[in-house]
Amino acid sequence: MNEITKTLTCLFVFIMLFSCEKNECLKYSQILSKEECNIIVDLEPANSVWFEIKGHDPITQEPKVCKTHNRWWNLYADEIELGDTVVKKRGELTFNIHKKDTVITHEWEKCNEIDATLKKGS
Repeated sequence: MNEITKTLTCLFVFIMLFSCEKNECLKYSQILSKEECNIIVDLEPANSVWFEIKGHDPITQEPKVCKTHNRWWNLYADEIELGDTVVKKRGELTFNIHKKDTVITHEWEKCNEIDATLKKGS
């Protein structure tokens, strides 16, 4: 193989690797954006692989459970206390913990400058 062919082959491999990574990140971001939760915490999340909060709906006062199988929300489980309101809106890539005097907002790390709010139809 001559030098030009080697260079072009390496370039092609790098392009394929980086484009796949971006596509996977975009797909995962779209999955995360579809999740939603709006709950007042009655039972702090357990230290588990999966994230689950038990509480009640702030509007209807009905018992409610929010759970997810990704680990993004679980990163912030230690920040959640009884009485906090956890808000994850559908279509957004922010996870919010409303405390009595503070709102903590965690933004999903962007994939090559994806806007934190995915547009409908994405």
